Amino acid sequence: MTTTRRPVSVTDGYAGISVFYNSLRDRANAVQIEPDLLTKSRAARCSKRLIQAGVILNALAPLLVISLSAVTVLAQGPSGGSIFGGNDQTIGNGVREVIKWGRNLLFLLGIGGLMWAAVNYMTEKNWTKQALGGVFCFAFGAVASLAYSFSQGNAVNLDTDLSQ
Repeated sequence: MTTTRRPVSVTDGYAGISVFYNSLRDRANAVQIEPDLLTKSRAARCSKRLIQAGVILNALAPLLVISLSAVTVLAQGPSGGSIFGGNDQTIGNGVREVIKWGRNLLFLLGIGGLMWAAVNYMTEKNWTKQALGGVFCFAFGAVASLAYSFSQGNAVNLDTDLSQ
């Protein structure tokens, strides 16, 4: 028994969904592994299915992000309840911690980039991109450190008297 797909018309209410489904199926079926290898190897069959699942997940990722965002926003409920437990300092403390961790991570990435550049320089490979990346990480880390200092309420004194 053979089945044929009915052509989708523009007036069909499910045209967008079926076109999306067809494109997902076509993307997943585009994964090609030799048929001889598929018949002999269980690992090849499993890896083909994993690659197909990855292709489908990659295509559905924007939809999943939007739906999870909507669920978390709507989890508050229509009554206008408090998300942060009624403490107005919770958001500020969270932002300060994120800035602090980002600053520390940027400084560590800067050190790693400069070390990578040094190793590449010693082995006579291209090293400029790693060195520039390390310098930029230090620069952005300095900006994050400045933002963290401002978020703590500290003033940053800038000495512009260079004549001494």
